[in-house]
Order: sequence, then C-alpha cells, then structure tokens
Amino acid sequence: MRLVGDDQTFDRLLDAAGAYWEGSRSSRADGDQCVVTEALHQDIRVVIRNLLMANALCDLLSARLVVLTGTDQEWSEALWEQYDIERVRRLAEAFGAAEVVNVHDLVDRHLAGQGESAAPEGLDAIERATLVRLARVPRLPETEDEWYRARRGRIRAFSAVYERLFADLPAAALVTSHVDYDQWGLAVEAAMRREIPVVHVQSTGCMKAYALFPERRKGLSTFREELTGLIAGHFHDHVWPHRSAIKANAELVACRAKGNLGRPSWWRAGRTSQFELQSEAERRQLRLLGCHRFGLDPDRPVFAVFNHAISDALGTNREVFDDLAQWFEQTADFAARQDAVNWLFLDHPSQSLYDTTGHFAAVTARYAGRRHMVFMPSLALSKNMLWSMTDLGVTVRGSVSNELPAFGIPVIQAGWSEWSGCGLSYVAENRDDYWRLLGEAITRHVKGETMLTEEQRERARLWLWLYRSGADVPSPLLPHWEMGEGDTYAQVLTVAMRHVERDGDPFSCAVRRMWERREPLLTRLDFRHTTGIDRALGTPVRAVTDAPPAMLTGTGFDPAVPPAQVPMEISSGQAAELQAADHFHRGVQIVGRFERSGLVGIKVAEADHALRVSVSLSVDRLSVQDWHLNQETGVDDQALPRLIQVRAQGRLRQCLLLESDGAMKRGTVVFDLMPDEMPADGLLCIEVLDVTEGSGVPETLRGAVAGSVMDDGVAGLRIDRVRLQEIPDDGVSDTAVVSLDASRCERASLISSGGLVNLKGRGSHSLSTGMFVVNPVPRGVFGSGGDLAIRLGQKPGPSCREPRAWLRRMAWHRARWGRRTSGAPNVGQVLSMHDGDEVPVARSKTGDGTELRLRAPAESPLLVTVASAQGAQPTLISADWFP
Repeated sequence: MRLVGDDQTFDRLLDAAGAYWEGSRSSRADGDQCVVTEALHQDIRVVIRNLLMANALCDLLSARLVVLTGTDQEWSEALWEQYDIERVRRLAEAFGAAEVVNVHDLVDRHLAGQGESAAPEGLDAIERATLVRLARVPRLPETEDEWYRARRGRIRAFSAVYERLFADLPAAALVTSHVDYDQWGLAVEAAMRREIPVVHVQSTGCMKAYALFPERRKGLSTFREELTGLIAGHFHDHVWPHRSAIKANAELVACRAKGNLGRPSWWRAGRTSQFELQSEAERRQLRLLGCHRFGLDPDRPVFAVFNHAISDALGTNREVFDDLAQWFEQTADFAARQDAVNWLFLDHPSQSLYDTTGHFAAVTARYAGRRHMVFMPSLALSKNMLWSMTDLGVTVRGSVSNELPAFGIPVIQAGWSEWSGCGLSYVAENRDDYWRLLGEAITRHVKGETMLTEEQRERARLWLWLYRSGADVPSPLLPHWEMGEGDTYAQVLTVAMRHVERDGDPFSCAVRRMWERREPLLTRLDFRHTTGIDRALGTPVRAVTDAPPAMLTGTGFDPAVPPAQVPMEISSGQAAELQAADHFHRGVQIVGRFERSGLVGIKVAEADHALRVSVSLSVDRLSVQDWHLNQETGVDDQALPRLIQVRAQGRLRQCLLLESDGAMKRGTVVFDLMPDEMPADGLLCIEVLDVTEGSGVPETLRGAVAGSVMDDGVAGLRIDRVRLQEIPDDGVSDTAVVSLDASRCERASLISSGGLVNLKGRGSHSLSTGMFVVNPVPRGVFGSGGDLAIRLGQKPGPSCREPRAWLRRMAWHRARWGRRTSGAPNVGQVLSMHDGDEVPVARSKTGDGTELRLRAPAESPLLVTVASAQGAQPTLISADWFP
C-alpha cells in the first residue's frame, strides 16, 4: 500500500481501528449474511472508503464483512507502485473483516487446476476493456500475441472465480471502488446476475457513492448504463422540483467550482484551474489573445474537442463509436472538412498513463497545416484561457459535459455519463445524430447564436451542487479526499477512531436512507422531506436574484473587483487589482512567477491620458532549479539565455534578454498605453511569451535564435513589480541626455543584453549571450525616434584575464603597427522581431571597437547577433542618441 506512512504510524492506525470496530465484529459474527467489499487498490483512501461503506451496511444488516484483495504482475506494472498484500490484509482485519480473500490467488489456482473457463454472457466488453487498459493501447491489435491470449485466459478465470464466490457466499451487497475491468467489473457482473445490490464508492470529496438495486434495473447492458437512467430519474423527481430552494446554494457551489475547490475540473490542479474573469469584455479580451497566440481566427467560433484517456473503461457505458480512438479520429476527419469554425483538440492531461502508442501525436501529424485545426496538451491552456476561447465543447463522457454548460458553454456528447440524462448537454443517440448535432452547432454558432439554453445552464448548476454538495456526505470519521494519502491522512484517521463516536453520524443515516428507499445515490439531504429542504439548506449567505447575469460564467457570489486608480504599483500577487492570471503563480513578496508563457490581467480604471507601464522582471536560482527542468530528458538548458517577448493588449511592446546562469538577473520593460487601448470594463493584459511562441513569429527569427536561447524561456520568470502612471498627451520631451552607458541603457529598457545584477551599477555589459535586443521606447525619452549609435568593444576571454607585461606590450605594439580592427566584435544579423526582415545599419570598426548606426526602432524590437574576434568576448559599451 502506497504512502501510508512508516511502520509505526501504520501500526497506530491498526490499533485504533481494531479498538473502534471490535464491538461491531463480535455483534455481527453470527450473521447469516455478508457484505463483500474489495481492497484491490493501492491508495489507502480508496480502501478506507470501501471499508467504511461496507461496515455501515454490515451494521445495518447485521452482516459479516468479507474483503477481497490481491494483485498480479500486469496490474502492478500498469497502475501500482507499492501494493502490499500483507498490509492490506492487516488493515481489513483491523476494520472488522471476518474473512479476507485473495482473489488473484484463487485465479492462479483456477488456471493451474482447470485450464480455460467458459465465457459467460457480457464477458466480451469487460475482456476488451481490460486488455486495452493493461496494454495501454487505443484498441486491440488485429493479430494478438501470447500476452493477449494469456490475459484472456486469466480474465475468464476471474469470471469463473467470482461466479463461484458469489454462489458460495450469502452476499447481501457488493461494495466496490471501480466497476470496470476484470478484477472489479467481473465481480460487479457476477453480483448483478445474482441480483445482489452493488454500491459504487467514489474517489473524491467526503463520501460519495452510487447504488444499483436489482429491483430498480431496466435490463440494460452494463452497470453504468443502468445508473445513468436511475440518476436522471432521481434528478428530475427530487432535485429539479426544488430548484428555487437550492438556487442560492447552487450559485455558491458554482462560484467555488470556478476556483476548482473540488474535483474533477478535468483533473486540473493549482492556479491553472481558476476562472477569474467577471465581464464579457474581459472574456473577449482573453479570447482574442488566445486565438492570436495559438494561431486561430478570432472571428470564427472555437469548438474544443476534449480527448479522453484513450484506453479508459471502453464500452462500459453507451457510446456511439466503437472506441474512444475511433471517435477522436472521425471527429478530426469531420473537422478537417468544416473550416467555418476553429477546432481546438485537447489531449487528456493523464494520457501518458493510458497510451503508449502516441495516438494523439499521430492524429496531430495527420492534420498538420490545417490552419483552422490546433492540437495541444490540455494543460497548455489555463481555465481562464480555455473558458474564454471555447464556444462549444465536444466529448464522449468527460466531466466537461457538466462543467461547461454551468458556465454558459454548450456541450455535445457522443456517449453517456452518469449525468447525461439530467438535461445538461446534447447527447447523441447514434453516429448520424452526432454528425447532425455538430452540423447544427456549426450553423448556429457561425451566425453568432449559441446552442445553450438557459434551462441547460440552470440544470448544470444544480448538478454541480448535487455532485459537490447534495450527494457529498460528510462523516466525522473520514478525512476528506483532498487530505492526501500520506502520514497526515493516517494520523487524522487514527485520531478520529480514538475520539469520535458513531452515534448520529450523518454518513450512517444517509446509508440507511439510501438502502431502505433503494435510491441510486447517497445524499446529504432527505429530498422526500419537502417541507424541510429550506431548513436543511440553511439561510443563503447572499440573496441571489433572477436577473440575467452580466456574463454566463458569472455567479451570484463572485467578488467585485473595483478598478485600480492610476498612479498605482503592484508588488504582490495578492493585490485585488491583479484579477486574472494565465499560467501565473501569484506570490506574496513578489507579484509572482510564470510556469510557462502566459499573462496577467490587471483591472485598471479608464483614464483620459496615456498610461506609462513599467514591468520589472527577473530570473534567479529558483527559476532554473524548480521551474525549468526538462521533463523529457531530466536535464535543463540553464546555460542558455532566455529571450522573452512582452505584449500588452495583443501588441508586441518590447523584448527582454536575460542570462540564466543561476544568479539574479533583472530587466525592465517600459511602454505607453493609449486611452483607446483600454476597453470599458476590461483588463490591462500583459502577456509574457517565449520568443518563438505565438502566431506570426517569422521563420527567419526562429532560425536566428535556434539553439542559442532556452526553450520555454518564460518558465520560472518572476514579475517583481508593475507600475502605472499617467503621462501628458504631448509626452515628456527630454533631449538633454545624448549618451548612456550599457547598464543605463538596460535600466531604461532601450537595450536588453542579458539583465542586470546591480540596478544601480554603471559601465559596460558583457555580451556573453552573443546577442542583444534594441527596443522601441516611449516617446520623449532617450532613444525614441531619430538615430542611435551603439558602440561595442571587447573584453579578454577567460584565458587572458591577467596577461603578463610582455603580452600587454605586444598587444600595444600590434595596435601601433596598424592592426586596428583585428579585435573588433563582428556584427551578424540585425533582424526586426516583428517580421524577421533584415534592418539596414551602418557598421564601422575602429581599433578594437565596432559602431552600429541605425534608426531607433519605433514599433518592433530589433535582434542583433554578435560574435567575438580572436577569442575576445564582445562587450556593449554605450549608446548615443541623435533625436
């Protein structure tokens, strides 16, 4: 069992559990029935939930507890890290198990003694799902090798063992954490054939569970199919009629769901899971920026297709395609012919655990060059960006089909999920219906309409409330799922079993209600006690009106963020004005760090004057060690510099070159923002992107920096401070200063050559990166308009740091003898970073120096590459300005 703590912590847990359940074990020892549960998972939280649910049923039915355990090589290789059968057995016995059965051992004995087994009805679906999952492939191969044949035999042996087990045991219920694959799903199938109730415990929240009772079945093929219809009936009969009473609470849950305070949110975590926008103006801004960054046409609707974990539980619910891979392939083929909309194909965030064939990459390569189709990992998009860009979602059974409609985004499903009968989304009945729904969605969205109805949005929010609150039952005994599975979990559980009595436990009451009423899910409230619903829900914290929301993603509990007045300075990520973030982790002593290319959105009050914006950025030791480790190779390219583009309101403003040698290096970006660039009720959006990222990056620029700058140079980059101040309409003219040394050019953001260690330092700056950037600067300051003369020199290489006297004399004589240009740095390309064109410059060399004469850039930064001469390192000396 994984991460349960050291032996001492585990032993204390066993002692507490043994004492807690001792009375129950003795009182039900003579029971005629038993409750069967499984402990086939390595996560202690999964096992504990099963044991608690099974014990609640044992107390209710006066039944004995039987626990199934065990593993085999294939499951260990595919999923487990540390499944300890002996630990699981001891834990089960401490929780009152009368018998612990190693089902994998029974399967081994069956195979050794009887050979092949007959295939019962319904085995094919579970057999295929198991083979695909263990092999981690999209579908079964046409020709199967020995491994597939051996596993088929083991699957059939599982079926025979479970048939015999449930024939011999007087089972009153089966409690399980999974209902798919051979070791779980075949137990469920055997129990259903013998009309034994099945309780499916969920791995999330406090305590969630679904239940299928034999008398409630409709004769459908699988457990999940039956469950989908039963949950839909419960929702329509007991939740929808109370929508007015639930509304305020549902709004609160929706508000919390925007911050991912719960699961699954497509299995995201951290800051990429928050949605922070509060107006349609803000959403339109991020949508425009996202489309430009990823190469999509912002004037066309964006349909997001959410790929599944490609080998996950195939065929266990109703689906209109043969498998998940076929759905994805044929949807991509359909999209290739439908260029009236953009198609954004997102891979599942855990795909590496489910596919070893590179299926997503293969489909991506098939449609390379289709401008209206973009393929990317899902986590390349934060929730802020994903929800802003997406106009319609497409999935088979994914959790986005209940989340997106709750926030104003319609969804089309090509299969069933447990909530798909609740009226949240459009569920295709067959393939023809799926293509019809997609065609109708294209027609309507191209016209500027939406498929979503107000009732779908309301139903989706009610489902969110039911899943995250109404059907999430707390118990003083059970730690919340988000507690994790380590020492802390074991310690909290130990304390609870030593000090908490089970009298009046709401979990036990909810289990009794579910069991006696044969309801399909565990609920926190008694929905049949209609007069008590209002009282049970409590008084809303805030009144929620029926007025149309300011935006479909809005809730009645969104905090109001007043726009900041200029002048202002933000030096902490906790500032309220920093409203939205994209791949940005907020700090306390600093504004924060980027995890990859992203943006920050600042709520700024409208102003009649232009604003001067100053952004202080830096890299330090943590920028490399904790943020920029190459995930594929396990090494980092920390020796290379970072070349970063800074955009505001979608426009490239300046670029920043920072050395990344582990030392603190600082740089500043300064630009002006015109009054018409700030939309009403919008944000100041500052994007920080890698130099090669975004649409429109010229190939000549990519080629010039290839291998010379760090990949994903934004990772770990800090924003230390953002300052805004008003400037007069006519600018501030100061032509008194005509020359600045290299350090002051860096501070003024005119030339970026690697960053500064000392912000107050002066003098030259080594060009160890082999390049530097000349930026457009705000008008009226040094370097705005006119011409620039940039002087370069040389610094002795590492082997010549302290030349002897005779070497110095020889160098002096060589200079005197006329070798005046031999050590002057060589200037290579001077490229516009906007279009990649070569910029005309005048070059001249005198002695060991080089001078560049060029027009000061007005719109686009310029990239200048330099090379050493005779081993001497190029150095930036100064810049002169000729207004």
